Amino acid sequence: MARTYYEILQVTTEAAPEVIAAAYRAQMQALRKHPDLGGDEREAAQINEAYGVLSDPDARARYDATIRATGPAAGSKTASGEERRRVSRHDIDAVVAFCIDHDVLWHSARVMDYSILGMRLRSHSPLKEGERVVIVPPNLAAFAIHGIVRWSRSFHPTVFERVYEAGVEFPDQMTDIDKRLSI
Repeated sequence: MARTYYEILQVTTEAAPEVIAAAYRAQMQALRKHPDLGGDEREAAQINEAYGVLSDPDARARYDATIRATGPAAGSKTASGEERRRVSRHDIDAVVAFCIDHDVLWHSARVMDYSILGMRLRSHSPLKEGERVVIVPPNLAAFAIHGIVRWSRSFHPTVFERVYEAGVEFPDQMTDIDKRLSI
């Protein structure tokens, strides 16, 4: 599913123009997403496109009308502020190991939340969109979990630390995910 321009800039739909400009500068400069600072050209192009539309009042109004016409996306906020999702998610803090499919290097990660369709991982090792991953849950009696990275982002909780977060989608609904993640 394509992300909205608001999601790309990580702002709400009610964000003021000053907030949108600050979010754009933060992503391009402070988070070093500009290609001249080591960022990915494709991601920088998405950020520029989002900023171009959201910083122009007329273009933003047309874009907002388009979003309203197509309805709220999964994971977006409704008018009452509640989050809409295809399935319910469950918060958890479970340590898992993962590797990129057909790789021998294993990394540690934390599962932040999960559903029968996927999970959100947080790690110090990067994951890229489209990569296939194998996840070994804490319950060693359970089978490994296979998935595809659908989105990823990084952030800096401290000056010396970089954390990566990624959404992993399962190829099929995993109805026993509760058992696999329990210790």
